[in-house]
Amino acid sequence: MFEKPKPLGRMLRAGIAALLIASPGPALAQTTSDYAVVDDVGMYLAVLPAEMLREYPRGSEESRMHGGVPGGKHVHHLQVALFDSKTNARITEAEVSVTVAEVGLPGISKDLGPFTIGGALTYGGFFEFQKSDLYEVKVRALLPEDGRVIEKTFEYEHF
Repeated sequence: MFEKPKPLGRMLRAGIAALLIASPGPALAQTTSDYAVVDDVGMYLAVLPAEMLREYPRGSEESRMHGGVPGGKHVHHLQVALFDSKTNARITEAEVSVTVAEVGLPGISKDLGPFTIGGALTYGGFFEFQKSDLYEVKVRALLPEDGRVIEKTFEYEHF
């Protein structure tokens, strides 16, 4: 289902900025974001250190999302937001999964769960990046309106 159009990516950027501002210590940790248009669908990918979410109070929505923030030094929260690139309407009710792999190696795949950030629906999940290396992050989305599947592989360099 499509939500009412909003300026492209404004809510996602506001949500990421809110996480960075609300958590000044770990904000110095590595974060990244990327954007692509695939088959008329705008796809935002953001990668944030889980340590940013660990600073939220116990029991807060941020600390509980996706079953709770896992421990570990190299755990990151991957976020994907989808938009109709022609109307800027946010795409909701999609089924989104991500495969994370070191370049040239098999990866780990997970379904991303929906959550709300900055008042807008986004999809996310936690992944661990053990090595300082270049990773491929393959996003796959099954769209609710017409059953299309779109895919995009982003590169993420973890250091």
